[in-house]
Amino acid sequence: MAHADPMSRVPFFMFQDREHGVDAAASAERGYEVPRLMTFIMISPHGHKGDPLEFMADEFLERKQREAREGRYDMAWVREFTEGLAMHRDGKEIPRHGTPLLTWERILKSRREVLARRFPTVEDLAAVPDSSLGEIGLDGRVLRDMAKGDIQAKLDLSPVVKELAESKEESRRLQEQLNALTARFDSMDKEKSARKNAG
Repeated sequence: MAHADPMSRVPFFMFQDREHGVDAAASAERGYEVPRLMTFIMISPHGHKGDPLEFMADEFLERKQREAREGRYDMAWVREFTEGLAMHRDGKEIPRHGTPLLTWERILKSRREVLARRFPTVEDLAAVPDSSLGEIGLDGRVLRDMAKGDIQAKLDLSPVVKELAESKEESRRLQEQLNALTARFDSMDKEKSARKNAG
């Protein structure tokens, strides 16, 4: 049976990869400092005001699994966090706000999957400043501007889409009225014919 208490639902959470320290093994292999990419989990507990709480994802999950086994934390939440982290690392995490980059068919699927790890939504990609275009790649400006264009086109289309929907609804109502009138005339014709044949 589902819990009615909203506090029983898993709190809002998301993951983010950030540079944190230096990757010693990769640095030794390449001969220059390679930043270590760490995954953080951001959680907004129920009733929490202000910025989300941040933890290193792997350490946080390990701790919460231990607490859940001891009965001090909700195991269902731990499962959701764990599944979310696996999806994030596969580049398949569907963001909660915006247009998921994974579903943006303007670029190749393989490119989308790589980009989505850093920019989960088309809106994130569109918001990249000129100074950070290198993070996207050599085609950074083109992709960023394409994302901006798509978002603007959606905004520009909103009134047109609404008008088309209203027009479609009006046509549907008129068609229903026409069908009703046609059925009524057919019925009258049948009655007339029946009376003629009876007389």
